[in-house]
Amino acid sequence: MAIWVIVEDMMFRTKIETAAGALGIAVHTTADAAPPPALKHEVWALVIVDLNRSNGDPIDVVQAARRQAPSARIIGYGSHVHAEVMTKALQAGCTMALPRSAFVQRLPDLLLGK
Repeated sequence: MAIWVIVEDMMFRTKIETAAGALGIAVHTTADAAPPPALKHEVWALVIVDLNRSNGDPIDVVQAARRQAPSARIIGYGSHVHAEVMTKALQAGCTMALPRSAFVQRLPDLLLGK
């Protein structure tokens, strides 16, 4: 199973990598919507997108991820006060959009597809 994580925040990157590592799942991280070059043609099972980006529009990132991974589950997470961004992310192709707190709480299950 290939998991692509699009995240700028090192703290969340570490949380995701730690949770995935504990489950024996490899993740590939990028700061933007360009897949890792060596894995450009990978079939992604899951894409995780940080919706609180400081660089670029998160909706553009979700749309680009959906083009790169048309069959993947795409989970976006962001600040609970940005409900509009989460709604737009769902419209743009996210399978699920969660507040950061719920995302962290559910992370192991989300990584396992539950």
